[in-house]
Amino acid sequence: MHGGRLVTAPEWPADPAEGSVTEADHEAIVAAATDYIAAWLDNDAARMGSCLHEALVKRAVEPDGSIDEMSRQDMVLATTARPRQGNYVVTVLDAYGDLATVKVLSTDYVDHVQVARFGGRWQLLNVLWQPRVGT
Repeated sequence: MHGGRLVTAPEWPADPAEGSVTEADHEAIVAAATDYIAAWLDNDAARMGSCLHEALVKRAVEPDGSIDEMSRQDMVLATTARPRQGNYVVTVLDAYGDLATVKVLSTDYVDHVQVARFGGRWQLLNVLWQPRVGT
């Protein structure tokens, strides 16, 4: 038994400033996620490589239940595979201290991205994605 209790968001944490990020951090988080999707759409391997941490893992659950997994190097190489077009929306779902969760909704995909601060730089560390339904 862990001895804890389930609490709802308004109850905890008691200090709303706990773990808060600055406006500059928020902008840097958005910029990292924007670099990710814009690099993909623009076939910009250098920009893609810059926003991804070297330990990045990108995963998708396939219809058969298997997991498709890509590394940072796989993503950089795939970025230049073919021309793409589309729109996107980047939404920070949560940010706390040195980590953030971001949703990237593009014309073809939904990506749930974990971004972390490494030194003074925000980079993507994990991505869970799937094609948009009906695309």
